Amino acid sequence: MNRHSRRTAAALATAALAVSLAVGLPVAQANPTPEAAMPVPWNQVGDGWTLATWNPVAGRRPGERPAPDEAPPAKAADTLFLIDPAGHRYAITTFEPNDKGWKPHLLDWSGDGGRALFSMGDDTVIVVDLHTGNQTSFPTRASARFSRPNGQAIVLSSSSQDQPSTLQRVDLAGNVQLTYPTENLAGAGRFGGDYLETPDGTTLVLSTANRGNDAAPRTDNSFVLMGNDGTVGRVLPVPMPGAVCRTTRWLAPTDFVASCTAQKSAGSQLWKVPIDGSAPTALTAVNNAKNEPGFDGDYGDIDAWQLPSGTFVQSLGACGVIFLSRVTADGHTQRVKVPGAGDKIDVVGASGDSLILKSTSGCSPSTALMSYDPAANSTKVLLGPTVNDGRVVDAMTFAEGYRS
Repeated sequence: MNRHSRRTAAALATAALAVSLAVGLPVAQANPTPEAAMPVPWNQVGDGWTLATWNPVAGRRPGERPAPDEAPPAKAADTLFLIDPAGHRYAITTFEPNDKGWKPHLLDWSGDGGRALFSMGDDTVIVVDLHTGNQTSFPTRASARFSRPNGQAIVLSSSSQDQPSTLQRVDLAGNVQLTYPTENLAGAGRFGGDYLETPDGTTLVLSTANRGNDAAPRTDNSFVLMGNDGTVGRVLPVPMPGAVCRTTRWLAPTDFVASCTAQKSAGSQLWKVPIDGSAPTALTAVNNAKNEPGFDGDYGDIDAWQLPSGTFVQSLGACGVIFLSRVTADGHTQRVKVPGAGDKIDVVGASGDSLILKSTSGCSPSTALMSYDPAANSTKVLLGPTVNDGRVVDAMTFAEGYRS
């Protein structure tokens, strides 16, 4: 497509988007055909749905220059879309460009499906009411996630090398409701900065820091359970000795993924940890980041998803490349070639029996959002090229919102 055609297509897409925003309809798309005159079916929003931000400025190949009148991505508004399992897209709100060039970063999705949480720059949190598109904000430099189960509050986690990590629950306007006791977690050490909250909202899983000093040698960190009222409960030992382990996401309502890295080497491993105190299960073998047999091109895995067709992980390659791998029977990994996707694949989350991915699509240099069915080895583009051009910026599946 030449530059004039791209500009014409972008203008038509912008006009279609404006009409859709005005009447609350799914944005027109090539596949599937949007339903006519249909508002968001809020009683259906849940598992299988995806939130994504989209920028109308397409990516460019190396050496390709933009048209003289084309705005850079930082000067174009981002649109937040709600996408159903069939691929119908509903435009919710837009984020206008600002003088600092900051873009919204999608942080979380409330358990009731009605709110999204964003950060803007390094000092602002934005709450979006998905029913109305209304945006409210408050200042904070902490990492923010919705409380569970329904996102009626926000949990702020603050950590730095110089100060102890803290954990607070605030209301949707940023007013403090509870400061969790994190100084000495059942004798296991101070809060390390990362945590998960169970989907039912009753329990938090906190990792401890266990930083060594002149008075006490460094020890393995631990996971500590805490009630949502701040009551400290049981201590779970980390599954990998001599390693620092962090909470990653929920694999099941009572099992979470722990990402562990050896303290004295580059070795790493993913584990499934039950919160009832039963024995953890290794999801992967130890990866020593040396391109060893069984980990061809895989220098570490940072997250895992279990589907009926197998266990899949987000793998780290050389030079900043990330890709999708399938875990083999012996815990090693095999890179997955996803039809229609580029070499760099960012796993957004799981949706039923499929994975939602961000990657370049076809010959386009822009990032697309796509659904990948491993059993059928098939993909469907949901947003971005080749269905509405532009580029996908951020995305999160509804189930992935429960990671916090």
